[in-house]
Amino acid sequence: MRWALALVGSIAATSATAENVQVDSAVFVESHSAGETELQPATQLSRGDRVVTIVRWNAPRSGSYTLTSEVAPALVLQSASHGAFEVSTDRGRTWRRVPNPESIPPGITHLRWQADGSGRLTYRAIVR
Repeated sequence: MRWALALVGSIAATSATAENVQVDSAVFVESHSAGETELQPATQLSRGDRVVTIVRWNAPRSGSYTLTSEVAPALVLQSASHGAFEVSTDRGRTWRRVPNPESIPPGITHLRWQADGSGRLTYRAIVR
């Protein structure tokens, strides 16, 4: 089954001046060939594809911003580039830290993290 790229989900910034926060994301399909890992921009996804999502932000250092990213239902998160985020399994009603970003528990519906300045969060997932 092929999935359209709407899998990225949405990312929102929360604060009184959230319009000053710039956020972008890109989705790549990860493949392995001859012992090398290769990333190609995703245009369509298939069940079993390994996906890498890169979220970048630029927020004023003078404020405190919370970024929230919905995880597409067809994605099962595997790992993240760092552990400075919280996860929700109930569509954002409750949140908790992940003890090990290299092993994210199943059922994650949303991610959120604090942004002050520029940063990047990368996470790997598998398409169900």
